[in-house]
Amino acid sequence: MNNKRRKTDVLMIPCSWTGCELQFTNDWELNGHIEAHLETLKPHSNGNYNCVWGACSFSTRCITEIQRHIYYHGYYNGLLVHGKNELETNPSIPRCNAVPRECDKIPDLHSDFRCEWVDCNRTFISIVEFQDHIVQHASFEYEIQKSPDDERPKIQCNWNFCKKQMDNKYRLIEHIRTHSNKKQVACYHCGELFRTKTTLFDHLRRQPENNTQKYQCAQCSKYFATEKLLRSHMIKHVNCYKCSMCDMTCSSASALATHIRYRHLKDKPFKCVECEYRCVRESDLNQHVQLVHSQEVHRCEESGCNYAVKTFQALRKSGILQHFLEVHRNTTFIYLCHCCEKPFKSGKSLSVHLIKKHDFQLPSGHRRFTYRIDENGFYRLETTRIESLEVTEQILTPTTFEITEITEDSNSYEIVSLTNKQDAERIIVSNDRGEARPAGEVIISLPSLD
Repeated sequence: MNNKRRKTDVLMIPCSWTGCELQFTNDWELNGHIEAHLETLKPHSNGNYNCVWGACSFSTRCITEIQRHIYYHGYYNGLLVHGKNELETNPSIPRCNAVPRECDKIPDLHSDFRCEWVDCNRTFISIVEFQDHIVQHASFEYEIQKSPDDERPKIQCNWNFCKKQMDNKYRLIEHIRTHSNKKQVACYHCGELFRTKTTLFDHLRRQPENNTQKYQCAQCSKYFATEKLLRSHMIKHVNCYKCSMCDMTCSSASALATHIRYRHLKDKPFKCVECEYRCVRESDLNQHVQLVHSQEVHRCEESGCNYAVKTFQALRKSGILQHFLEVHRNTTFIYLCHCCEKPFKSGKSLSVHLIKKHDFQLPSGHRRFTYRIDENGFYRLETTRIESLEVTEQILTPTTFEITEITEDSNSYEIVSLTNKQDAERIIVSNDRGEARPAGEVIISLPSLD
């Protein structure tokens, strides 16, 4: 009864302007109240406008920027109130264990909010006015696109470069909010912002202290608190992007872009000032300078150990890992062949062994094998690659698909083809360990992908 009563209560959003204790029933009322406050805001003797919202220390010389910043504070307060209410009305949701917020998490707002609806381009200082404005676009678009007999066809989004069509006005409003990065709630404890209350609940459930470890991923053996979190995680194992210049496949657009930049483009815009070395990214140049031209040394943190490497990257990667296991944990081998159980000190050595002794071939388009940690803490060859059907067809066409059984001793990569990315989310959770299995899977077993 208490929960039902709380849901009908009017949520009050406080104004946190210094010395003000008024509260308001919605964002619009608070936004108008902040506008009145801003008319009284004056610069300090040094010419700066200082934020007077709670404990915020933001300062700027630009009057528009401080207005934009304080308006966002009011918007943020509303999100915190809604987030707190969601937790109070859902006592089964665990509480946040992250570091508590000390002040509002306001992004850098160097420019006004711009509407990119076709032929609009209006700008707004207040994010609340901006969000309301784009909802009006969606509602008006619905009215002009429906037919005279009041039929409701699919409605097209006219945001720049977006031509998606929605089934109704409400779906269009929900969709257009993704363009404006509209948030619905904030975590009252740590202050993180979320687009829906569901993502807020996921934020709370995925924290280590709240993870019930009820659902396990069959690909990487990680545990998750809910089936939804497991489904979201499984998407990361599906390769939905294929390089147009080779058979390399990736699970994300950013990974594909990195592959193309390194493997197929000759442009290396960053040049070392001390030698002729050129590279693709600034981070590569920094690593080169530290490795080749810097005299800085990083040492093992174990007491009494004199082991040292020149770069921090080597310290935190394989160099220090192998040193730590061999010297301080008396563990020499961390890679195991899944065919003959022979141990190796590095993945590179195991890769050579797999190619020479077991006739393995690298997957077409890939430059190396990938390894994952097993239940005993050893790295073993990753023998399964999950790809969308579109990607698989691009690789194998015009090869005829031959569906076969999976064999444990097969020295081949196995492709699990799903009809599309959405099908990858359809997971059957089976047995008491909660292992995830893709639904409707097609197994294509090949001696080699070359």
